[in-house]
Amino acid sequence: MKPFVKLITAAVLPALALGCATAKYVDHNGRDSIVNVGQINTQDWIRVADELTQSLLLSGAIQSVAGKPKVMMIGRIKNNTTQHIDTDSLMKKIRVTLNKGGRVLTTTAIGLDGPEDESSKAVRELRADDEFNQATIPGKGNLVSPDYSLSGKIIQNDARARRRLLPTIRQSEFAFQLSLTDLKTGLAVWEEEKLIVKQGSRAAIGW
Repeated sequence: MKPFVKLITAAVLPALALGCATAKYVDHNGRDSIVNVGQINTQDWIRVADELTQSLLLSGAIQSVAGKPKVMMIGRIKNNTTQHIDTDSLMKKIRVTLNKGGRVLTTTAIGLDGPEDESSKAVRELRADDEFNQATIPGKGNLVSPDYSLSGKIIQNDARARRRLLPTIRQSEFAFQLSLTDLKTGLAVWEEEKLIVKQGSRAAIGW
């Protein structure tokens, strides 16, 4: 084989090998799911959301009247961890379960940082537009004010234990704290905290 061909082959083969990497589906809550000590993984969101939702439902803090669901808004969820996380991953899972249970509906027309969905406001701005049939535009006084607000905080605490001649153990603790506030009284009618604690070991050099 000519030297030039050998050079091209040596450059192309590693790239082809990388392109043949395999992937597979795994149970999001099973043993094959990836666990990162310093990060919140999918199985963490699922577990915490389920535990918090069950705690809220069993508390009896939300009582529907004549089968009519209560309305809840999402307050501010503070991220006091060292990483950028999408707190909607937690809140959405809780909202879906509450909605399916028929006890709570979430309003998307109001939020501390603006509405989650601005469509309700956008539609009402068509009242002055002659191109739209005004009889189809929602009238004033139809938006529903929330009964409750769900707010919370995610806190991370890290610790390390160095052992002589043994890998360093790293531990991360994530605390998920939620509060449900009755907007009529301003009182927190339900509060809960769930912990996720992870440990992992790795050689101290370069870590």
